[in-house]
Amino acid sequence: MAQVKIVVDSTSDIPRNLAEGLDITVVPLTVHFGDREYVDWLELAPLEFYDLLETSPHHPYTSPPTPEAFAEVYERLLADGSPVLSLHISGGLSETVRQAEAGKALVGRGEIEIIDSRVVSMACGLPAIVAARAAAGGAGLPELVSLVRGFLGRTSLFFAVDTLDYLVRNGRIGRAQAILGTLLAIKPVLTIVDGLVAPYEKVRGEKKIIPRMVEIMGQMLGSGKAGETAIVHAACLDKAIALREAVCAAFGVKDLILCDLGAVVGTHSGPGTVGMVFEKV
Repeated sequence: MAQVKIVVDSTSDIPRNLAEGLDITVVPLTVHFGDREYVDWLELAPLEFYDLLETSPHHPYTSPPTPEAFAEVYERLLADGSPVLSLHISGGLSETVRQAEAGKALVGRGEIEIIDSRVVSMACGLPAIVAARAAAGGAGLPELVSLVRGFLGRTSLFFAVDTLDYLVRNGRIGRAQAILGTLLAIKPVLTIVDGLVAPYEKVRGEKKIIPRMVEIMGQMLGSGKAGETAIVHAACLDKAIALREAVCAAFGVKDLILCDLGAVVGTHSGPGTVGMVFEKV
């Protein structure tokens, strides 16, 4: 039986070397600055993006892959009889998953299972990584679908932004709209609820962000333990390293992934964002 192939989009923020090593296919979104466009991760690496964000006279916007782009990927992966599991950013934040469904319809054959993760960044990336490892071990498509859905149900995402301006500009503010106008010296900690950005709480002062995020993680874990964990950041490696060290010390996490927020996610979160994704086991 052919091995199940795992597909994600570039908003999963899986480090490229890790995706390649696990044979995860990444379908990229596109970032636009005025009349210039860049393929996420391939033509515009995260640090290049954040530099451009500071210097360009144009505010960026993003667009999803086309159905034809997805169909081309699915056709290639199906060629040897492999089933496909395609996992994507929340449909509440992007049209990507609907474009994937349209791409599947264009193909019209083979086993293709598409999942709306209802989350973003490594909250979508970690279950894809887990699925890819299980697929390499011989797990079939129904088993992997169950594995991914179960993982998503055990996973939490929290992130702190320097400003809500980028979420507002790009129409991704969601339920976090409620805390606009209250941000003098306040740093919002956000999460994803029902596939949309939502406020979790307001923290007063930059220095309190990391200790509070560690406390939130402890509250969410309760009597459980941390499983797969990732720290993500938007051009603020120092904050990400500090959060990684605090999380590892508090919860004994050893195999934590630290990675960049790519250009598409960074367009909406803005520089200075730091986040954590963790599985409760």
